[in-house]
Amino acid sequence: MSLPALGLSAFGERRTGWLPAPPGVLPPPRSDVPILAVAHGTSDAAGLASLDALLERVRFLRPGVETSIAFLSMASPTPAQALTGLLAEGATEVVVLPLLLGNGYHLRHDIPEAVREARDLPGGDALKVYAAPALGPDPMLASVLADRLAQASGSIFGTQIVLAAAGSADRRANADAVAMAGLLAERLGMPVRTAYIASAQPSVAELLGHLARRGRPIAVATYLLSTGEFSRRIADSATLAALDADHPRTLRVTAPLGAHDLVARLVLRRYDTALTKPPITLPGRA
Repeated sequence: MSLPALGLSAFGERRTGWLPAPPGVLPPPRSDVPILAVAHGTSDAAGLASLDALLERVRFLRPGVETSIAFLSMASPTPAQALTGLLAEGATEVVVLPLLLGNGYHLRHDIPEAVREARDLPGGDALKVYAAPALGPDPMLASVLADRLAQASGSIFGTQIVLAAAGSADRRANADAVAMAGLLAERLGMPVRTAYIASAQPSVAELLGHLARRGRPIAVATYLLSTGEFSRRIADSATLAALDADHPRTLRVTAPLGAHDLVARLVLRRYDTALTKPPITLPGRA
């Protein structure tokens, strides 16, 4: 399966005629511009530790690059607070890199708004902000999901595979999850269904309940970056679906993407790509 040669610009605007740069076009890797990673946020200690481990892996792979993290909810600092802190430290450039798996509302609204807030501060208009796209969908993440499935299930021959995504009221983010399921299906050579934890249909609980009644093994690929409330809801849905089936069985659920080496390499790929483009310009407030 191949995706159309159409993409989304750094904060979600549609662009046409876009194709990946051919080998040899990108300049030598840089490490002189700090990364501000922006995650959904969680109050789960293990989830926060997983994000820290991911950024530690990024620093290991690219010595010298400075990283910090901000959260859209449930944890601090917020993106605006983090950008304010970078300004106070004398930063003149930053790559804002969403640790998000699709092009939803956060990418198109919340992050640009944080940049506007920072630019309203004294000296903020001199801050060059390079915008990286979301991490997903991407074939590298399909490889990570395949690894997680192998760890959780061993052989997946004859297994019904479900990609469990967060879900969004923004249909573009849900379409990205479907595209990710397509990439995973191509990677595995077998069908992959998509289900959502919240705000979209089919729900994970509904689809797992339906599939469990068929009697075939099921494996759930957790399409989340770290553990938290959503990963617990996936696990609970799998447990209930297994118990409600005519012949109770264990449904295998993978760990989230986490600090996998390929996720860290994808972060750096997004960083390098952002630095090949001009700093973003955003319209001011009315």
